[in-house]
Amino acid sequence: MMGTNQNEKRFYQLKIKGLDVTSLKELGQLMGPLQRQAFRKVYGNILDLTKAEVFTEAVVSLAQYYD
Repeated sequence: MMGTNQNEKRFYQLKIKGLDVTSLKELGQLMGPLQRQAFRKVYGNILDLTKAEVFTEAVVSLAQYYD
């Protein structure tokens, strides 16, 4: 292709919005084993995601190089 540079890098601006999951964490702590099992049956492992630590800087860095 004439006039285009195949090695030209494209940059994307990313905005990552933090999600407040405090109430979901509190709900999970209030549940007993049977309630947690019923919740998991309906919603999957979403409560486990509240325990995951997310490093925003790492996500932004990886997204810049994602092709």
